Amino acid sequence: MGKQNLTFVLGGAKSGKSEFAESLYSRQEKVCYIATGVVKNPDGEMQLRIKRHQERRSANWTTREQYRDIAEAIEDNPLDGYLLDDAIMLVTNLFYDFVLTKTTPERIDAYLEQASSTEIAKIRQMILDEWAKILMAQKQNSQSMVIVSDEVGLGVVPATKQTRILRDLYGEVNQLIAKKADNVYFVVSGLAQKIK
Repeated sequence: MGKQNLTFVLGGAKSGKSEFAESLYSRQEKVCYIATGVVKNPDGEMQLRIKRHQERRSANWTTREQYRDIAEAIEDNPLDGYLLDDAIMLVTNLFYDFVLTKTTPERIDAYLEQASSTEIAKIRQMILDEWAKILMAQKQNSQSMVIVSDEVGLGVVPATKQTRILRDLYGEVNQLIAKKADNVYFVVSGLAQKIK
Protein backbone atom coordinates (compact mmCIF):
# COMPACT_ATOMS: atom_id res chain seq x y z
CA MET A 1 0.00 0.00 0.00
CA GLY A 2 1.46 3.35 -1.04
CA LYS A 3 2.00 6.19 1.40
CA GLN A 4 -0.91 8.63 1.48
CA ASN A 5 -3.11 6.31 -0.58
CA LEU A 6 -6.79 6.37 0.27
CA THR A 7 -8.56 3.18 -0.75
CA PHE A 8 -12.31 2.67 -0.52
CA VAL A 9 -13.77 -0.85 -0.42
CA LEU A 10 -17.51 -1.26 -0.99
CA GLY A 11 -19.70 -4.34 -0.98
CA GLY A 12 -22.88 -5.88 0.30
CA ALA A 13 -23.37 -7.76 3.55
CA LYS A 14 -21.05 -10.80 3.82
CA SER A 15 -19.51 -9.98 0.44
CA GLY A 16 -15.95 -10.46 1.70
CA LYS A 17 -15.19 -6.73 1.68
CA SER A 18 -13.53 -6.70 5.12
CA GLU A 19 -11.27 -9.64 4.30
CA PHE A 20 -10.29 -8.00 1.02
CA ALA A 21 -9.59 -4.68 2.76
CA GLU A 22 -7.39 -6.44 5.32
CA SER A 23 -5.42 -8.14 2.53
CA LEU A 24 -4.36 -4.75 1.18
CA TYR A 25 -1.93 -4.41 4.11
CA SER A 26 0.88 -6.82 4.80
CA ARG A 27 0.81 -8.58 8.14
CA GLN A 28 4.16 -6.92 8.98
CA GLU A 29 2.91 -3.34 8.65
CA LYS A 30 1.99 -1.35 11.73
CA VAL A 31 -1.68 -0.75 11.09
CA CYS A 32 -4.40 0.71 13.29
CA TYR A 33 -7.69 -1.11 12.75
CA ILE A 34 -10.50 1.29 13.62
CA ALA A 35 -13.60 -0.76 14.42
CA THR A 36 -16.59 1.59 14.31
CA GLY A 37 -19.18 -1.07 15.15
CA VAL A 38 -19.11 -0.20 18.83
CA VAL A 39 -21.95 -2.20 20.32
CA LYS A 40 -23.15 -1.10 23.71
CA ASN A 41 -25.13 -4.30 24.46
CA PRO A 42 -23.76 -7.00 22.15
CA ASP A 43 -25.74 -10.20 21.80
CA GLY A 44 -24.14 -13.62 21.32
CA GLU A 45 -24.25 -13.44 17.53
CA MET A 46 -22.64 -9.98 17.46
CA GLN A 47 -19.95 -11.06 19.93
CA LEU A 48 -19.11 -14.00 17.62
CA ARG A 49 -18.83 -11.66 14.62
CA ILE A 50 -16.52 -9.32 16.54
CA LYS A 51 -14.38 -12.26 17.67
CA ARG A 52 -14.00 -13.55 14.09
CA HIS A 53 -12.89 -10.12 12.90
CA GLN A 54 -10.38 -9.84 15.75
CA GLU A 55 -8.90 -13.28 15.05
CA ARG A 56 -8.16 -12.37 11.41
CA ARG A 57 -6.03 -9.35 12.31
CA SER A 58 -2.25 -9.42 12.41
CA ALA A 59 -0.53 -9.35 15.81
CA ASN A 60 1.32 -6.24 14.53
CA TRP A 61 -1.94 -4.35 14.21
CA THR A 62 -3.56 -2.35 16.97
CA THR A 63 -7.31 -2.04 17.32
CA ARG A 64 -9.28 1.02 18.35
CA GLU A 65 -12.97 0.46 18.92
CA GLN A 66 -14.43 3.89 18.40
CA TYR A 67 -16.56 5.97 16.09
CA ARG A 68 -15.90 9.40 17.59
CA ASP A 69 -12.75 11.51 17.25
CA ILE A 70 -11.33 9.45 14.38
CA ALA A 71 -9.48 12.44 12.91
CA GLU A 72 -7.77 13.03 16.26
CA ALA A 73 -6.83 9.35 16.48
CA ILE A 74 -5.15 9.56 13.07
CA GLU A 75 -3.30 12.77 13.98
CA ASP A 76 -2.06 11.32 17.30
CA ASN A 77 -0.89 7.92 16.02
CA PRO A 78 1.46 8.07 13.04
CA LEU A 79 1.54 4.47 11.81
CA ASP A 80 2.01 2.73 8.45
CA GLY A 81 -1.70 2.91 7.84
CA TYR A 82 -5.28 2.77 9.03
CA LEU A 83 -8.13 0.44 8.22
CA LEU A 84 -11.54 1.84 9.12
CA ASP A 85 -14.31 -0.79 9.18
CA ASP A 86 -16.88 0.50 8.56
CA ALA A 87 -18.20 3.84 7.31
CA ILE A 88 -21.88 2.87 7.65
CA MET A 89 -21.58 2.02 11.35
CA LEU A 90 -19.75 5.29 11.99
CA VAL A 91 -22.57 7.24 10.30
CA THR A 92 -25.24 5.22 12.13
CA ASN A 93 -23.68 5.73 15.55
CA LEU A 94 -23.16 9.48 15.02
CA PHE A 95 -26.72 9.81 13.72
CA TYR A 96 -28.28 8.14 16.78
CA ASP A 97 -25.99 9.99 19.19
CA PHE A 98 -27.32 13.24 17.76
CA VAL A 99 -30.97 12.16 17.60
CA LEU A 100 -30.89 10.89 21.19
CA THR A 101 -29.93 14.38 22.37
CA LYS A 102 -33.37 15.44 21.12
CA THR A 103 -35.57 12.51 22.11
CA THR A 104 -35.72 9.09 23.83
CA PRO A 105 -35.11 5.73 22.13
CA GLU A 106 -38.84 4.96 22.18
CA ARG A 107 -39.67 8.24 20.42
CA ILE A 108 -37.06 8.25 17.63
CA ASP A 109 -39.54 7.45 14.84
CA ALA A 110 -42.00 10.09 16.06
CA TYR A 111 -39.23 12.69 16.41
CA LEU A 112 -37.91 12.08 12.89
CA GLU A 113 -41.39 12.03 11.36
CA GLN A 114 -41.92 15.54 12.71
CA ALA A 115 -38.38 16.81 12.15
CA SER A 116 -38.10 19.81 9.85
CA SER A 117 -35.87 19.89 6.81
CA THR A 118 -33.63 22.29 8.77
CA GLU A 119 -33.18 19.74 11.58
CA ILE A 120 -32.40 16.96 9.09
CA ALA A 121 -29.95 19.25 7.28
CA LYS A 122 -28.19 19.92 10.61
CA ILE A 123 -27.72 16.18 11.23
CA ARG A 124 -26.51 15.69 7.65
CA GLN A 125 -23.99 18.54 7.92
CA MET A 126 -22.66 17.33 11.28
CA ILE A 127 -21.95 13.89 9.78
CA LEU A 128 -20.43 15.26 6.56
CA ASP A 129 -18.21 17.62 8.60
CA GLU A 130 -16.97 14.65 10.65
CA TRP A 131 -16.06 12.80 7.46
CA ALA A 132 -14.33 15.86 6.00
CA LYS A 133 -12.15 16.01 9.16
CA ILE A 134 -11.28 12.30 8.86
CA LEU A 135 -10.32 12.57 5.20
CA MET A 136 -8.28 15.73 5.83
CA ALA A 137 -6.40 14.13 8.74
CA GLN A 138 -5.50 11.15 6.54
CA LYS A 139 -4.25 13.40 3.74
CA GLN A 140 -2.25 15.73 6.00
CA ASN A 141 -0.52 12.91 7.91
CA SER A 142 0.78 11.19 4.76
CA GLN A 143 -0.51 7.79 5.82
CA SER A 144 -2.38 5.21 3.84
CA MET A 145 -5.94 4.42 4.78
CA VAL A 146 -8.48 1.81 3.73
CA ILE A 147 -12.14 2.52 4.42
CA VAL A 148 -14.74 -0.25 4.22
CA SER A 149 -18.42 0.47 3.60
CA ASP A 150 -21.69 -1.15 2.57
CA GLU A 151 -23.13 -0.29 -0.83
CA VAL A 152 -26.67 0.87 -0.09
CA GLY A 153 -27.97 1.96 -3.49
CA LEU A 154 -29.06 -1.42 -4.81
CA GLY A 155 -32.16 -2.02 -2.66
CA VAL A 156 -35.71 -0.79 -2.59
CA VAL A 157 -36.73 2.61 -1.21
CA PRO A 158 -37.10 2.21 2.58
CA ALA A 159 -40.62 2.43 4.02
CA THR A 160 -39.99 4.84 6.91
CA LYS A 161 -38.62 8.37 7.07
CA GLN A 162 -35.93 7.25 9.54
CA THR A 163 -34.57 4.59 7.20
CA ARG A 164 -34.80 6.91 4.17
CA ILE A 165 -32.79 9.59 6.00
CA LEU A 166 -30.15 7.02 6.94
CA ARG A 167 -30.04 5.48 3.45
CA ASP A 168 -29.52 8.93 1.94
CA LEU A 169 -26.78 9.76 4.46
CA TYR A 170 -25.01 6.46 3.74
CA GLY A 171 -25.12 7.11 0.02
CA GLU A 172 -23.86 10.67 0.38
CA VAL A 173 -20.97 9.63 2.64
CA ASN A 174 -20.05 6.80 0.24
CA GLN A 175 -19.97 9.28 -2.65
CA LEU A 176 -17.79 11.70 -0.65
CA ILE A 177 -15.26 8.98 0.21
CA ALA A 178 -15.24 7.56 -3.34
CA LYS A 179 -14.59 11.01 -4.80
CA LYS A 180 -11.58 11.56 -2.51
CA ALA A 181 -10.23 8.00 -2.82
CA ASP A 182 -7.25 7.08 -5.00
CA ASN A 183 -8.61 3.55 -5.45
CA VAL A 184 -12.15 2.17 -5.18
CA TYR A 185 -13.03 -1.54 -5.16
CA PHE A 186 -16.44 -3.19 -5.30
CA VAL A 187 -16.54 -6.67 -3.73
CA VAL A 188 -19.13 -9.27 -4.77
CA SER A 189 -19.05 -12.85 -3.43
CA GLY A 190 -15.44 -12.46 -2.35
CA LEU A 191 -14.31 -11.11 -5.73
CA ALA A 192 -12.97 -7.55 -5.82
CA GLN A 193 -13.41 -5.41 -8.94
CA LYS A 194 -11.40 -2.20 -9.17
CA ILE A 195 -13.73 0.61 -10.30
CA LYS A 196 -11.40 3.58 -9.79
